[in-house]
Amino acid sequence: MRILVFSDTHCSIEPCIKTINNIIGVDMIIHAGDHDSDARALEKLFPRIPIKYVKGNCDMSNSPSELLIEIDGKKIFLTHGHLYKVKYEYNYETIKKKGLSVGADIVVFGHTHIPYCENFGNILLLNPGSTKTSKKFGVIEIENDKIKAAVCDY
Repeated sequence: MRILVFSDTHCSIEPCIKTINNIIGVDMIIHAGDHDSDARALEKLFPRIPIKYVKGNCDMSNSPSELLIEIDGKKIFLTHGHLYKVKYEYNYETIKKKGLSVGADIVVFGHTHIPYCENFGNILLLNPGSTKTSKKFGVIEIENDKIKAAVCDY
């Protein structure tokens, strides 16, 4: 299972489109908010790829603020991050605790525009950075009950 992760696109989806078109075997796309309308646009452009998304602090939609996604026996907690103090906590304690409380293996968030990928025991935190400002995206691969993740440049 190969999952592309975008966040904080802020009406700049061209890099997402190019990335999706250039990576072989994309099974799912995750968008961590700001702007969730960009995720809906990607759904229309790539109807065969499931897209999961949440709203961010700049979104005034009815999209959920968080999701718990189960894939290949792993749980991904998805949120934008603004509700979990990610700009203010050096070690992301609040969002880690939330991820652990829902049994997540992976926590995906955005909001800071700063790429981040780190394991903390049995939980992986991934912020792909901002598509618009940091020119980054994330990749999660789940295979044989193992999780690999990275932040990549466009």
